[in-house]
Amino acid sequence: MEPHIKLHSDQSPSTGAEYATMWHIPYREAVGSLMYASLGTRPDISYTVTTISCFSQNPGQPHWDTIRCIYRYLIGSKDLRLTYGGVEGTLTSFADVDGSMAEDRWAVLGYAFLIDGGTVSWSSKRQEIVSLLTTESEYIAATHATKEALWLHLLIGDLFDPIDPINEPTTLFLTTNPRSP
Repeated sequence: MEPHIKLHSDQSPSTGAEYATMWHIPYREAVGSLMYASLGTRPDISYTVTTISCFSQNPGQPHWDTIRCIYRYLIGSKDLRLTYGGVEGTLTSFADVDGSMAEDRWAVLGYAFLIDGGTVSWSSKRQEIVSLLTTESEYIAATHATKEALWLHLLIGDLFDPIDPINEPTTLFLTTNPRSP
């Protein structure tokens, strides 16, 4: 989804002509197909699919345009693959939060963990609480990513003991929002 595009419920049909236009569009079927793809093989579209699925009850033309954009992205990136390589035995982590808290005031947090350059664990979900500040949302995202890092260290230690390929602390890279108070 393009960063400058904001989807909200005001874009849903409100007149009879708009309802008639959206009546024959297979919106729910398209969302279901995209959910299947995002869970099975394409985690890179998970956030956008989650966003567009919120409008399944009353989708508007901008929501449908976003679905078409996702399908164009999938067609254009079908030959891309994840590759593993790089520094052996390093666990790298990244975390971020969408602190815009637009329509529903719930921030979306996300993190990803990479081993040797390939993603092994990721998450993108709404925070369980409503944050009052963007900084508070950043702390919550860092906490969730830290819990995942601890779990990954324990799992890797159990799987590869006594060879333990990850024997140093994991650095968590957080993106910062310059507009934060």
